[in-house]
Amino acid sequence: RHPRVVKPQKEWIRGLDPRLFSSVLRRSRKQQALMITLSLVAMPILYLTLELPKQIVNNALDSDRFPVRYRDYEFDQVAFLLVLCGLYLFAIILSGLNKYTLNVFKGYVAERFLRHFRLLVLRQWRSDPDSKSQSEIVPILAQEVEPVGGFAADVLTLPIMQGGTLATILLFMFMQDPVLGAAALTVLPIQLILLPKLQRRVNVLSRERISEVRQLGRLLSDQLRAEAAESQLLARTSASFRELEQIRRRIFRLKFFIKSLNNFLTALTPFLFYSLGGYFVIEGRISLGALVAVLAAHKDFSAPLKELFRYYQMLEDTR
Repeated sequence: RHPRVVKPQKEWIRGLDPRLFSSVLRRSRKQQALMITLSLVAMPILYLTLELPKQIVNNALDSDRFPVRYRDYEFDQVAFLLVLCGLYLFAIILSGLNKYTLNVFKGYVAERFLRHFRLLVLRQWRSDPDSKSQSEIVPILAQEVEPVGGFAADVLTLPIMQGGTLATILLFMFMQDPVLGAAALTVLPIQLILLPKLQRRVNVLSRERISEVRQLGRLLSDQLRAEAAESQLLARTSASFRELEQIRRRIFRLKFFIKSLNNFLTALTPFLFYSLGGYFVIEGRISLGALVAVLAAHKDFSAPLKELFRYYQMLEDTR
């Protein structure tokens, strides 16, 4: 059966801006600026990690122009290979340090905002005269607010970081050959149109699951207080268990269908690279190193795309 639409409540909480982005940015404007800077610094480092393998294949392995002279230094083939590999290793280390620093700082921002948000919700709950009968405050403060903290850290950083990564990889592909760059974009419109629509259905089911968990919490709380006949409560609790199971099954089926569809669409692009790119190498239009570099770059192409889809899901959950 089709899931019923469960709309998020829009009750205003004192001290919390009703606009999502304003509420997050008001509490972490300086931290957001620092995380954006770290995200932008990662882009030229990423381009280096894509370009250097091509240089290693074309200029150190598949080249007979040795020795190579750079200013007052002269390198034979082995020395030049070691220099390029050393630069590649340095770029990888820089990229790792940048990601580590960014992720640790994101965790700090998320937990800081989450603590403030929990205090606001708790204060609102305590001011309600019926608060003692509202047992759902426990799952709300313990679990439901977690995505809000994660989103506070990713509100600007994730789209800039992952969108910039996607743009850097596409730029690198187009720099090697415009046709190969266009091939990388062939399935992207399908992914951008179809997958968000399916994800919206997952979001509806997720809100229904949250509502059912709250209902289950109330039933269990009633059993502890013995406010109703035990047999009635047990029957309602059992029904809630079944409903929760059915909702989660539908979520699993839809989520794994989205994942399988995305993996299939992503796997179509290497087919175009091998066929078109292989033909261009045979014809001498591009070098073998450029094709190898494009294939390696595309391997990292799906990761930022998945992160952007995850950001969309986080945005809907947080709203």
